[in-house]
Formats: sequence, structure tokens, C-alpha cells
Amino acid sequence: MPKKSLSSRIREHILLHIENGDWPPEHQVPAESELMKQFDASRMTVHRVLKELAAEGYIYRQRGLGSFVARRTPRSELLVITDISEEIVSRGGNYYCELKYLSAEPESALIAHVFGEHRAGSIARSKVVHYENGLPIQLEDRHVDLRTAPHYLEVDFTVTTAHKYLMKAAPLQRAEHELTAVLPNREQQVFLNIKPDEPCLLLRRKTWSRDRLVSYAELLYPGSRFSFGGVFEPKK
Repeated sequence: MPKKSLSSRIREHILLHIENGDWPPEHQVPAESELMKQFDASRMTVHRVLKELAAEGYIYRQRGLGSFVARRTPRSELLVITDISEEIVSRGGNYYCELKYLSAEPESALIAHVFGEHRAGSIARSKVVHYENGLPIQLEDRHVDLRTAPHYLEVDFTVTTAHKYLMKAAPLQRAEHELTAVLPNREQQVFLNIKPDEPCLLLRRKTWSRDRLVSYAELLYPGSRFSFGGVFEPKK
């Protein structure tokens, strides 16, 4: 096995302390001079490792103060539809939610545009705030066609999620996504406990089952608490 480079050893040393919790978020990373002495490394080597870790989001640097462990924001795969409760638990988080609204909807411009006209009473709407480790991480504002998911208004959101119910009642056939950056309105600020100038990520999602549009959801995430990403590999 080839011997690891000095920069790789320094990098692994720092990441090991971050990943096993020895150095929690905001913990100060040893100064460049300390790392130089510990690894008998040049300042250029140590500086390059710290610069790379900062670019990757593991640490952040403050001029005159040093380097600190960054808070890693949760990330979802943009092109994969998953259940948020399972997603949070899978990364070691504590999940719970609060139901803010659940009712059949009257006629509205949004319903007419998305589902068609004259649909009053046949479309349900729910608003649910999802929490990760005590922080509101997503506001789910969802409209559902009751013709395809007739028991949606009876869903107990303390024991299941809209995603889990819909996957059983109306198995996913296809979906459309649209991701935009927005500022929150007053209600969204209150539900997510954020300030008016907090940049948010808004994911609009339509899902179909049995050739019928079943759900239109607006999923709002505080930008400082969440991110989206993914990996693309071209076919060979």
C-alpha cells in the first residue's frame, strides 16, 4: 500500500476529530503553527489543507482568529423523492412534526390553475412543519386530489406523513420539480421561526398516479438550515 502524503494525513486527522464529535461545530481547529509542529509540515502544506477543507464546508476561517468547525447543513437529493421523516432519522437526527392546517379547499386561482376549474371541495390542503433536532427545517404546504386519495383529510400526521400515505393510496407514477429562491411571507416566518430576510429554498413538486395529478406541494426550506445536491454520472 502506498504511503499517504503528508497533506492527506493532516486532512484525515482533522476530519476524524470532526466526524467522531471530538470537535463539535464552532470548535476551534488547532492553529497552523500547531499543525506544522505536530506533523513536521511546511506552512504551505498546512495552509493548503485548511483552505481545501474550508472550500468543502467542513471548516470556516476568520482572519486573525483562526479556523473553526462549520455547522453542516442537512442535504437532500434533488431528483429523488423520499420521506422527510426517514431522511432525517437516516442521518441521525430527531424528527417530529406539527400540523398547522388540514381542510377541504374552496375554489381558488391556484386550484383552478393546477387541478382545473370547478374543483371546490374535492381538493384537500395541509400545512405541516417538519422538525430536525428541534429546528423547523421544512414547511410542507400540500394540495391533494380527494378523488384519488379519498381519506387524506383523515390522516393522523402524528403517526405518518403525507408522503407515506400517498405512496400507499396513490403509488407514484411520475413527478415534476421546480426549485427557486424566495423570501418568506409572514405566515412562513412564524411557522419556520425565521426572520423576514432569511433566504429560503422553495421546491414545487407535482406528482401523478394512474395518469392523474394527485398532489401539488410547495416545500419551503430555510436556506441556512438546508441544501440540495446530487451526483450525476453519464452513461458509458
